[in-house]
Amino acid sequence: MFTATKGILKEYGYEVVTLAGAGHEVQILPVNGFNLFAWTFEGQELLMKPADLTAFGSKYGMPILYPTPNRIKDATYTWQGKTYVMTKRGQKILRHGLVMDEPFTVTRLEVDESSALCEAEIALREGDALTEGYPFPSTLTVRYTLTARGVHMDLSVRNDGREALPFGVAVHPYFSKRGDANRVFIKVPCRRIYETDDALIPTGRIVPAGEDKAIADDFRSVESLYLDTVYRGMTQDLESQVQYEDVVLHIRASDCFRNAVVFTPHDRPGFCIEPQTNATNCINLHAQGLIDESGLMVLPAGQTFACFVDYSVTKR
Repeated sequence: MFTATKGILKEYGYEVVTLAGAGHEVQILPVNGFNLFAWTFEGQELLMKPADLTAFGSKYGMPILYPTPNRIKDATYTWQGKTYVMTKRGQKILRHGLVMDEPFTVTRLEVDESSALCEAEIALREGDALTEGYPFPSTLTVRYTLTARGVHMDLSVRNDGREALPFGVAVHPYFSKRGDANRVFIKVPCRRIYETDDALIPTGRIVPAGEDKAIADDFRSVESLYLDTVYRGMTQDLESQVQYEDVVLHIRASDCFRNAVVFTPHDRPGFCIEPQTNATNCINLHAQGLIDESGLMVLPAGQTFACFVDYSVTKR
């Protein structure tokens, strides 16, 4: 039996959506970027437990990054010969786009015998805070569908403007170390990475991953890695994996998600494997003529682009 319910987190006053069934339970915060912030399977956590739910943004859960995932150098970018400063409500936005800490509007909450789903959207309208430094109106729609396999995310972008829309999209999940990163192993089937400078801004070159960053062929413990690295080479037929003692989490995504960002900090109880369409500083790489390397998506006026990220769980 699957269920889909709305409630209020009493301690915070936030609306929360809970989807449950087949041993899974997920919780979603529409007010914080439609962030799926908690996921357990048979009572065991898969996502890092939030330290503070009021810390909106990219600190926990599965933040959705749009329209410019990862860093934009100096919060300044060039598009079609014009230079812009990425701001929101007067503040420079250096990383992770505009919507990860904004409220989404829930538009669907449904359940049947084999699934439960929740869908929400956010609009970037001409003249509002979200187009202050990014004057390209659009609507982002996200749907979470919970099944016995796990969580399937569908994302779509509609260009509501009169000009081409430059964008990227990514999902930034913090998976749980479950208290011992030596017992959690990952594998990401990419053998190339973006070369970067000291500020982690790409030079434009894509190079082979060295031994310290090689995670394509063998599982490596999260504790043995210290990465904040953009890998290149994902396709829909390839999957990244997180191996726990009891289950394996499988990550697949649409072909547009050619990159996987792997972030393994040692100062927090979680780590990230992030499906991402684009490179860091993508819009500026595109302006430099590095079209393929940038991964920047360009959507004509009036059109819609759709993609997915799939997280499935198997028992060991």
